[in-house]
Amino acid sequence: MKKIYLILTSFLLFATLSFLPTDSAKAATNYVDIPSNHRAYKEISYLAQSDIPTTNIPNIFAPDAAMTRAHAAAMIGKAVGLEGDVTTTRFSDVPSSHLFAGYINEAVQREILYGYKDGSFQPNKTLTRGEMALMISRAFGYKSETTTAAAHELMDKGISKGTGNGNFGVGELMKRGDFAVFLARAINAEFRVNGEAPTATSMYVTPDTLNFRQGPSTSYIETKKLFMGYPVEAYYKVGDWVYIKVDQSYGFVHSAYLSTNQPSVSSIKAPLDLIPEVSNPGNHTGGKKPLNQLMVIVDPGHGAHDPGGSGFGLQEKNVVLDMSLRLKKYFNQTPINVKLTRETDVFLSLSQRVSFARANQGDLFISIHTNAHTGAATGLETYYYGAAKNPYVQSSQALSNYIQKRALQAWNLGNRGSKHGNFHVLRENTMPAVLVEAGFIDNKRDNAYIASPTHRESMARAIFLGTLDYLYHYEGRTDVASLYTKFNARPSAK
Repeated sequence: MKKIYLILTSFLLFATLSFLPTDSAKAATNYVDIPSNHRAYKEISYLAQSDIPTTNIPNIFAPDAAMTRAHAAAMIGKAVGLEGDVTTTRFSDVPSSHLFAGYINEAVQREILYGYKDGSFQPNKTLTRGEMALMISRAFGYKSETTTAAAHELMDKGISKGTGNGNFGVGELMKRGDFAVFLARAINAEFRVNGEAPTATSMYVTPDTLNFRQGPSTSYIETKKLFMGYPVEAYYKVGDWVYIKVDQSYGFVHSAYLSTNQPSVSSIKAPLDLIPEVSNPGNHTGGKKPLNQLMVIVDPGHGAHDPGGSGFGLQEKNVVLDMSLRLKKYFNQTPINVKLTRETDVFLSLSQRVSFARANQGDLFISIHTNAHTGAATGLETYYYGAAKNPYVQSSQALSNYIQKRALQAWNLGNRGSKHGNFHVLRENTMPAVLVEAGFIDNKRDNAYIASPTHRESMARAIFLGTLDYLYHYEGRTDVASLYTKFNARPSAK
């Protein structure tokens, strides 16, 4: 009886809040009810790269709740590139203050869905699977006239497998999780299951360079750079974008930059790979924690009566705490959890720092310091513990390498390398661990970087992006890809 009550309570909570929509479009790993082994995880992760998912409750996707007309209009609208600007609608129950008024208005104008004869739209009315099929058919140019025809069309294309025995379940309730799966499959044919192959048209790249992306918007990661005159196979449009094949890779380019006529060029350059090929654009490395269960421990060195190094009026303990707090703000904008060993001017022994990381079940440990040595030495270096007995040698070295590379891009100082260091916080830790030495505080040139809040911000960003690079390249977490765009960045070269 308790179980039935809890299920009913959860349903009523979602139904009640559906009258108060909020736009919480985040990576799938930020939804507590969408773990990495969830049936819709890959598709929701893919949609989240372009902020397509909408929810009523932050961090809860509610995959088994019913899909409403308003949320469907917004998600389809985002997928096909509708503007969604705040506007006045002709519907009595969709005021301009409604979060999805713009998407609803434009979706109706484009005849993706319609209002009712009484002048209402009924934004909170739930959808059937047949109604969903017809909306997708209209939005993606399939042009079915009935729910039954649209249902067969989606099954033929591999967008839906139906409910069994060749049935689609036209009159059944449309669940949010299934809606996300169908929408991702409509966008990207690589998600489809045993569908008919789309027809290809030979086309050519017309501008000097063209970005080839994982999805149909600039929010998706660029995987290749294409050059004028290069041949591609074009399959279908999603809004203003075209799903194409380049050699053996599939992705999207803007339709304005393709032509059936090949430009005249003296020589055609082969595509340039920007990041390692991702065979499934929504895939997550099996068996790993989802991002919202990862814990990064950031360790600002020294503190209180232990000032660390000093130079030109600065103390190491203060500047590394400032960088660490800035780094924390970056992680706080992602699903990844972060904790600092200290957030004020207090002293912790080396063993206390290691114990803190273990007690908080850290997955990565990043200790931040500045160097000091007679005032003559200069440059940046990052350490890992490289002794053979350390089970985290390879992962620690990889994390060190990626952070060092980003640090060098942030500050124009010499490269002292990514190297082995026999430090307590590295040697005694039970997770991949690195120690960053962000310049020499007693060197005039290095100190100018360390003293600058702007440069401390850029170093914090560099350490953050280096950590993302490690997760993306070394751990193979493609769900990290959507995080880069938020910070106007992309994965580093491997």
